[in-house]
Amino acid sequence: MKGSKLSDDISLEVYDLRSHNNEVIRESIDAMFKITEELKGKVILIGGWSVYYWVDNVLGYNGVPSIDIDFLSRAESFEKIREVMKNLGFQSAGFRFAKPVKSSLIIREDVKVDFLFDKKPSHLSFDTPFASSIFRNRYYSEVHFEFRDFNGNTIAEGDVDVAFPEAVLALKFDIYTNAGDYPDDKRDKHWKDVIDVYSLLMGFYKKRDAWRGGDFYLRKDVLRELYRAKSYRPTSVYEILKGSQYREDIRVMLADYVGFKVFEERLFERKLKELEDALKNADGSQ
Repeated sequence: MKGSKLSDDISLEVYDLRSHNNEVIRESIDAMFKITEELKGKVILIGGWSVYYWVDNVLGYNGVPSIDIDFLSRAESFEKIREVMKNLGFQSAGFRFAKPVKSSLIIREDVKVDFLFDKKPSHLSFDTPFASSIFRNRYYSEVHFEFRDFNGNTIAEGDVDVAFPEAVLALKFDIYTNAGDYPDDKRDKHWKDVIDVYSLLMGFYKKRDAWRGGDFYLRKDVLRELYRAKSYRPTSVYEILKGSQYREDIRVMLADYVGFKVFEERLFERKLKELEDALKNADGSQ
């Protein structure tokens, strides 16, 4: 895999900072497994590492490693979370936890962990109505997660409670629909979010025939239930793509790195619009 067609900053981030051998990535995946083990039953993996699992372990494409770690949790687990994070070497930094990493790269020297709660356990915390629905309806699975290099060799593995792909998508859509409900830096890597959404939405669409009769389709009933908890617009992600300075990088990443071979932008736009219309109609609004 070559990054020569990518812009310099994206190429550096993807093939150096997000390399499977980078110290920050190794620390991130190691911390993710330790946190989920220590907080078993209290946290659900969301965000970039959850996308990696579904795209890489399930769909068979190449997942893009995540740097930061994101979880859903209940407010009642807050004190236990603080205790575990402190024991693992993380420091409280406002609404998130951070751990310094000795890295050869100057551009990033820590791993950050964010928790989204069902209700705010402190004034610095962030909450989402999705959390209650995901916990209550068990929109997550206990899975065996494998972090692998491009040759398929397992680097790290562990058992994790990971949010359903539909829940992961709803959260991604919400970040761009209701931007004021999240920290500003949640949209700093918008190019990665577009890649994540495309990989999940189009990945499951592409696999629909191979899994006919199975249960690997994206479930609209889950997306609708989460939409009832809080409305979101799937097309908000396409709007970000249209205005992005990294549009060509996104195309190259999806085609060459993730492995779709072709970036079908118009089909992606149409599928997002179809999903949005289905959600609105189910809600009884126009």
